[in-house]
Amino acid sequence: MIRRPVDLLVALERECLTVDGAINQRAWDACEESWRRQRLLTHELDISLRESTLTPEESKAIKLRIDRLTAYRDGQLKRLKTFNENCAKRLTTIGRFRKYSKTVTTERHPSLLDVTQ
Repeated sequence: MIRRPVDLLVALERECLTVDGAINQRAWDACEESWRRQRLLTHELDISLRESTLTPEESKAIKLRIDRLTAYRDGQLKRLKTFNENCAKRLTTIGRFRKYSKTVTTERHPSLLDVTQ
């Protein structure tokens, strides 16, 4: 039995909130699992919309909710991309610092530091 489109939209909205919580906790496995459920729910929603007969008012309301959900998910993706870029910048900076610190330490000569000579 296929669920009603409204029920599927509510489930999708809840999964989006689940992803937000998992992102805040940096629980990437939970994000992956939620995204998998979202894909399944989206597929089920597509089937449900094809098989159900909706009034024009229902269709308009469902389209509005789908548009809001799409914008919300796009915002999540944008935040994740920004987070990823920030991590890449930090790792690059750390890598440069480590590389620099290795070159500085190999160029030191202990005899130059010894003032007794």
